[in-house]
Amino acid sequence: MRSLIVTILLLVTAALLGCLAVWQLREGSLDRLLGPPPTAVGEKIYPDFEPEAVTSITLNSGDIRAHFIKTETGWEATSPWRDRMDPRAAIAILTFTNTATVRDFVPRDSLDPSLAGLATGNTEILLKNDSGERVAFFRLGRRTPLLDLTEEDNPQPIPTTYLLPLESGRKSHVYAATGYILPLFKDGFKYLRDHRPLHFNPLALEKIRLRTDQGDLTLGRVAPNTPWRIVKPLDLSTNPTAVKKLLEGLVTLQAITLSNRSEATLPSNGTTQQNGQIAITPFGSTTETVLDILPSESPEARETQATISNRPDTLFTIPLKTDLDLTSLSDLPRTVNDLRDPTLTNLNIASVRGIAIKTATTPTILISRQPPAPWTATINGISQPANEQRLFNLLKAATETRAVAFETDAAPEDLSPWGLHRPILTLSFIASNNQALAISFGLNKRGNLFAKRNGSPSIMRLENSFLDSIAVRPNDWRHARLWSLSKVDLTDLTRTETGSSPLELTYNDLTETWKATQSEKEVTANLDPARAKFILGILENLQVSRWLSPNDKAATAALATPTLTFDIKENTVDDFGDKNGTKSQTLTLAPDPTTDTVFGKISTDSSPFTITPESYVKLSILLLDQQ
Repeated sequence: MRSLIVTILLLVTAALLGCLAVWQLREGSLDRLLGPPPTAVGEKIYPDFEPEAVTSITLNSGDIRAHFIKTETGWEATSPWRDRMDPRAAIAILTFTNTATVRDFVPRDSLDPSLAGLATGNTEILLKNDSGERVAFFRLGRRTPLLDLTEEDNPQPIPTTYLLPLESGRKSHVYAATGYILPLFKDGFKYLRDHRPLHFNPLALEKIRLRTDQGDLTLGRVAPNTPWRIVKPLDLSTNPTAVKKLLEGLVTLQAITLSNRSEATLPSNGTTQQNGQIAITPFGSTTETVLDILPSESPEARETQATISNRPDTLFTIPLKTDLDLTSLSDLPRTVNDLRDPTLTNLNIASVRGIAIKTATTPTILISRQPPAPWTATINGISQPANEQRLFNLLKAATETRAVAFETDAAPEDLSPWGLHRPILTLSFIASNNQALAISFGLNKRGNLFAKRNGSPSIMRLENSFLDSIAVRPNDWRHARLWSLSKVDLTDLTRTETGSSPLELTYNDLTETWKATQSEKEVTANLDPARAKFILGILENLQVSRWLSPNDKAATAALATPTLTFDIKENTVDDFGDKNGTKSQTLTLAPDPTTDTVFGKISTDSSPFTITPESYVKLSILLLDQQ
């Protein structure tokens, strides 16, 4: 009898094992029967998850349920409100689900649900695909004390969150999952509602219409890769920096709070005509998305309400003035003068071939060139190499000077209020294609500087310092190099300083040797040849800071008692390089200590000049060793 019972037990066991074997062969595993094993540390909780396949997100927290669906235009909320879901929140939820990796796990029965924040009522996330199938279902608890590390050269800590899968057969273990998105679900899921009234791709935008208390204007462009222009009320070039600031501001403009329009009381003084507006139109569309900005309750108000055409059920409270680190309406350039190009000119410097400088009191100065020849200055029919520093200053001022303000865009025939009826200066530019641009400058009775391009009705106000950049005197355009002194031809150099006897130097360039005489005594042994050579190099390349008129009073007074004089004697040569005579020149220098100006004059030129104090100091260095 006993052996019969044992036999029966063995038969039952064998049958059971056979069934299990058949089950495993058919299903591939015993997970459906015994439950899957816990996900191993370092493995993804949802390894087969495909974010792009998710079309439905359902969130539950206590008594609050929120549902979101994916549409052609993005994620939309169907409850507890009908509105646009913040796409950044949707991305965060899907990314968390896709990347959540096990840092540690524990049997569910071994963990206090209240300590882990996994009690019933905590946030549950259900994700489905377009077939209605669940692709992920889990409950989130608190942040765990564990951290994970990113996989990079300089690893950064990653927080972890208690996560309980809610799929059938997976509820036996709680995981410390990498990632942390709990702040998204605070305050009844309100942060999942898109607080940005405008949601658009700036690269795809064709038109922006703006309405303020200063009037309406429209920005437009013909293609995504073309520059923006103001097309109404005037056709004007825009300031790229201001347009960029506007676009960035519209993208980041965010409401302080959102409410349902049906539950809010709109300001009684709000009318369509009083509303500010921001309207955008993408390429390929004829429909504007219009943000209506309601009048604020008082001039001191820091916020106001707004509605938008593609979210009719939502009322936005948006910042009027800079506050709370949010983009405010006051941050946005929204007027013609905010957005127009404020630069004086948009010259293409490489194409400029001629510049005429005309004033009421000096001869017209013509600066011109035909590449590759250098720039020349022609004054009273006489041409000479142009002063390149003066040219640089002029072109820099013409292309970089910005208007302080725009006075009018409808200049009347009477330009006297701006002093433009009798311009103090006119600059004319001629391009390689013979196009011309002329700008007149005038001073009003208060001494303010104004400019007007010929053919344009606009008058702009400039900083008076602009005039300092434009050299208008003929002498200013002389080349900065003082003379054509060459050490190869130098024979004698005498330096005379106040309070000391002249030092006479004889130079032989072939042997690069010096002979020095002072007070009729040879002092060559005391001469420092390196210093003598240094001074000769300074003299060869001496640059004039500014040429002055022959009767300049300050220069005449200073040079009456010079402090440093150089008498220079050179050989002259003919066209074949043979010596045919000698020439002498004298350089006289005198500093003015009250103005830190160093005046100079050479004997072969009637015009005095100034040099830098640094050049004067270099020319004054000691040449003889002290005995």
